[in-house]
Amino acid sequence: MAKSSEFYPPWQMVEHGTRLANWLWHGPIRRYRAWRKLRKDRLKLAALGNAALKDLGIDRSEIPSIIHAGENERRRNHGA
Repeated sequence: MAKSSEFYPPWQMVEHGTRLANWLWHGPIRRYRAWRKLRKDRLKLAALGNAALKDLGIDRSEIPSIIHAGENERRRNHGA
């Protein structure tokens, strides 16, 4: 790495394992994988029939809300 008296731009100091390298490389990969998981889950729910969704207590219009909301954060609350 550089001596403390020298200046190097961040793109020249990127080495495997540094914070900047992790942010530049692994950040987009993590976001892509998270997006793929959300997409896969949404498609699985959308593939279910209306009767199966009703058995789960889900209306078809709630699928995006359920996928993108965290646990116990549904936008529509049925009678509670």
